[in-house]
Amino acid sequence: MNSRTFDCTTESNVILDNNNNNYKLKLKRTTSMEEKKNLLSNIKMGTREWARREINCIKGCRMYCLYCYAKGIAKHYKRCTEETWKNMEINSRAVDKKYSKVRKKGSQPYDIMFPTSHNIILDEPYFSACTIVLKKLLEADNSVLVTVKPSLKVVKKLCKLFQDYKETMTYRFTIGSTSSRILKILEINAPTFEERLESLQYATVNGFNTSISIEPLLDSTPFKLIERLEPYLSPLNYERDIGTIWIGLLKTQYIPIALRTGEIKEFIKFIKPRLKFEHVYQYYEKLYNHPRIKWKESIIKMMILNDVKTQGITS
Repeated sequence: MNSRTFDCTTESNVILDNNNNNYKLKLKRTTSMEEKKNLLSNIKMGTREWARREINCIKGCRMYCLYCYAKGIAKHYKRCTEETWKNMEINSRAVDKKYSKVRKKGSQPYDIMFPTSHNIILDEPYFSACTIVLKKLLEADNSVLVTVKPSLKVVKKLCKLFQDYKETMTYRFTIGSTSSRILKILEINAPTFEERLESLQYATVNGFNTSISIEPLLDSTPFKLIERLEPYLSPLNYERDIGTIWIGLLKTQYIPIALRTGEIKEFIKFIKPRLKFEHVYQYYEKLYNHPRIKWKESIIKMMILNDVKTQGITS
């Protein structure tokens, strides 16, 4: 199989490069390694980029995303195997406990990100476990970022159940490719692109705050994704992180070596050149002043290490 067949559009087929080394966003001076280390040490990582606290109520995840960091960590500490990760188990303690308003200080726009290591699915008793926890979090007057790979039936039920919390609840839908084929390779049991797009439309039309995580980016560039998703997002509120689009890179180290065969092997071959600075910089520069775009730490780190401007950090 030719790895180029993964592309869903001609636009995403290319590997971008800057043969003239004309980097318009380069800093005027080169920073020392010590300066870089200081900048990197102050970057918020993972869930801390979005919220002050994260909550989960299920161990394991049926979506079975091959690159999942939570699965990788659980395997490292021998809490699961590659196969048993798909066997979801409700954390009764998390469901039964009382939740209060998050008091922890921070610059993040949300008190809580829920969930972070599993999806919300329609099957019982998992759906009820998630909605019980979410209701408790919202009733405690927390602002909650609901982060899922959305199925339309789940989003419809959540919107119906939580219509009184539109001001304090924001959806962040993970959509990393316009190609359902690519999504199926890496996110084996997750919804198609078409269903995720329909879920976004539904939530926004019904008055809920919506935003997008293009992490990991599984297409060559994010341009086509942005074009398809932006018309259906909430009006932009950059400070509250509503209507925003976050972009981050695939971390291939979490994809098990034993699974790197067939289409998975070909995809990794396809994506690796597109994770290099020379390629990433080209769309980073074009989107630098896009009002909706925010960059995840994987890209911010890359730019700092290559002496490129990063909004709010280096200039």
